[in-house]
Amino acid sequence: RAYYEKVKQTFGEEKVVLLVIEDQQLLAPEKLAVLKEVVDQLAALPFVTRTESLFSVPYVKSVEGYLDKEPYLAKLPETPQEGAALLATALKNPLIRNLLVSPGGNAMAVAVVLKDGDREVDDSELTAAITRTIAPLEQAYTRVYPIGFAQVRSELATRIMDEQATLMPLAVGALLIALFLLLRQMLDILTPLVTAAVSILWTFGLMGWLGIPINVVTSTIPILLIVVGSTEDIHLLAEFRHAQRCGDAKPAALRHMARRMGRTVLLTFVTTYAGFLSVGLSGIEVLRQFGLVASTGLLFNFIVTIIFIPAALSLTGHWQLDGRSRLFEERMAKWAERYWRFIDRHRRRAFVLLTACAVLAAFGIPRIQINHNPTDSLGETSPVAQQIARLNEQFAGLESFSVVIESGIQDTFLHARYLHELVKVQNFIQAMDASLSATSFADYLALLNGAFLESENAGVPRSNDEIAELMIFLDHDRVSGYANEDYSQVRIQVRHNIATTDALRKTLGKIRAFIDENLDPGLSARITGDSTLALSATDSMIAGQLQSVLMILTLFVLIVSFLFTDLRVGLLAALPNIFPIIILFGVMGYAGIPLNIGTTMAAAIAMGIAV
Repeated sequence: RAYYEKVKQTFGEEKVVLLVIEDQQLLAPEKLAVLKEVVDQLAALPFVTRTESLFSVPYVKSVEGYLDKEPYLAKLPETPQEGAALLATALKNPLIRNLLVSPGGNAMAVAVVLKDGDREVDDSELTAAITRTIAPLEQAYTRVYPIGFAQVRSELATRIMDEQATLMPLAVGALLIALFLLLRQMLDILTPLVTAAVSILWTFGLMGWLGIPINVVTSTIPILLIVVGSTEDIHLLAEFRHAQRCGDAKPAALRHMARRMGRTVLLTFVTTYAGFLSVGLSGIEVLRQFGLVASTGLLFNFIVTIIFIPAALSLTGHWQLDGRSRLFEERMAKWAERYWRFIDRHRRRAFVLLTACAVLAAFGIPRIQINHNPTDSLGETSPVAQQIARLNEQFAGLESFSVVIESGIQDTFLHARYLHELVKVQNFIQAMDASLSATSFADYLALLNGAFLESENAGVPRSNDEIAELMIFLDHDRVSGYANEDYSQVRIQVRHNIATTDALRKTLGKIRAFIDENLDPGLSARITGDSTLALSATDSMIAGQLQSVLMILTLFVLIVSFLFTDLRVGLLAALPNIFPIIILFGVMGYAGIPLNIGTTMAAAIAMGIAV
């Protein structure tokens, strides 16, 4: 992460929204007139610093012996044929092909570069403003859409709010039904809802004070508090009603509840709280936020529970819906007794069956795919996901990584020997996959060299003198994203559409192996960027998952062992809690459910409920 931040300071980092335009005649004169007006309006938006397109990218060429750097569309073509010829010329530029114009020539992009530090602009507002601005293009071109990580975040936020509006009533309804069937007491049905509502309110208030946003992970916390938090309420309420059925008055029933369930509820809370708090030790910001908020929410729920339930029962404990609890009727008690007798008689078979299920599930665990791609959370039916799929078919993609090569010596890459080392690595990357787009400082020199020699196949200059001559005409601002000021450090920027973690890891591994074997010993190279950070986040995510589960298990074993003064009892008690985790990961493996930022908390939640 530190090196990534250092590279950002050296080369800069731009947040971009791509305006993708599809049509069979992209540069038809009447369409370009509309597009030019829209591009100017986009550049005038308050959160936009500039736009990059064929209207601004220089077309480096020699005109009557002079170097001409006017943009490709400085003058609009007068006929569709002129437009098609200009598009074919632009496709020869490696800084345009696969980035601003698709290789097939039926799609082009306008890069809308957002202002630095404009995080106060809401993603949904940004998306809405761009969508309104580009509306006139929908009449001129076949398909037009804006796409970028701002649109992904905006879509995720919308989906989260919509799903919360659906899932929250379902969660509350399921809890009400369960409480009605289990307890049959009006107070007992309403009490868990009150404790959950108060703890959710306090938790959201904490998130607001701390500036923690609602995202894919933190959006699960309300349902988590309802499901996990209600278990303590049910334990206390059930024990209180049991004492009442045994003939105890309210004060005696309350004392019985505190004596029988106080320690159990406390220890259950401690293990669950510690497990979720351990997630906060993750190096991933979103998981750290989840661990902090979820554990604090459970703490709020515990505090509300131990204060509100005794107080409510002391005041209204005699209120009842129909005076009895159907689940504790004699018939149900007999069913439970028969079940335990059956298990006792067939305990070996039950143990073998559970072991077989666990072993079968364990074979599915290696099948789990790890996924770092946030767009997969949108689902295939999402319009944004479909737009990203179209973008990936036509362009290099939204994601990127950089290969940074350096020597520590001034003007290193203004020497032909080291410039060709840069080109060697870049060519290897480009040859790996045609869908990749690898660009560097060398591409600018190749364009200048071709313009001077009036040859499309000139390539990079071959001597130091040629490089020095070309550098007279090259402004460093134009290549600041590819070379530092003293040209001792350069980078190859690689844009890609690799969606799976395994494929990305293999690609980076091949590049690393090539560099180690072929790069000049006087140079050093490192791979960094958003994609490499995503891989690191994936590793941290897996480590955090394992850490939280082990934390809960360890605490559980220690507590049970301490209570019974026997470590064997603690280890034995851990088995029923390990079993659902094995089954969970096995089902994920067999069902093809990937381990990602959204599913990584499943084991910790399952363990918290099991404990």
